Amino acid sequence: MTIAVKYFYAHTVFWLLLPVSAVQGLWLRKNAIRLPEASGNKAGVCGRGKSLHLLALGDSIIAGVGITTVAGSMPVQFAKSLARAKQCSVHWRVNGRNGADVAHLLAHVNDFSDQKADILLISIGVNDVTGLSSIKHWRHQLTELVGTLRQKWPNARVIFAGLPPMSRFPLPPQPLRFTLGLRAAIFDSNLADIVAKQDNMYHVPTLIDPTQHDFCEDGFHPSAASCSIWAEELVKIQKDDNLAV
Repeated sequence: MTIAVKYFYAHTVFWLLLPVSAVQGLWLRKNAIRLPEASGNKAGVCGRGKSLHLLALGDSIIAGVGITTVAGSMPVQFAKSLARAKQCSVHWRVNGRNGADVAHLLAHVNDFSDQKADILLISIGVNDVTGLSSIKHWRHQLTELVGTLRQKWPNARVIFAGLPPMSRFPLPPQPLRFTLGLRAAIFDSNLADIVAKQDNMYHVPTLIDPTQHDFCEDGFHPSAASCSIWAEELVKIQKDDNLAV
């Protein structure tokens, strides 16, 4: 099924289910558990050897929502796994914000342009789905973000974490869960399509699934144990390649 057909299907189903989904969405915003961002230093070093610099930007996954300390967050576990795989030291910095969407990241990416980065790790998109952003708007802003990242860090490897399978999240009721999952899958297909056209950029599908892996009590964010599994998936594309250390 082409992206155009998927878009038409998702668009049609979304509008048909919108009256019920909208009511459920309002209920969810009012009653959902709100977990804090991870506490602790937002920068550090792990491993020994030649240096790599990792800069992680984006949403609650980068901020470590639901995880006690930054050390257990996905970006830092990725840094630790990368240091082991490459036998190097990884200087990491995380700049995430709970609730951030692609527009927020675009508005603030220049705040971090003085940060050195050999690898950029980006997590964005879930809040665009829940915020009812249009697919056209998502593609437009994502294309702008890709261009900005390349301009600011021309030599960095850029890794986009794929949107999660929201249709399997335990928190949203049906049919809201179905519509969120459908739109998340379409957004992720667009993300993969845009990234595939860029040099030294990667879209890594998110395989963390609440039906198979541990999630936080809010039913929306992966636990530290699941973030460790996720980090290992991200490291796989860094092995046996030409990433200089």
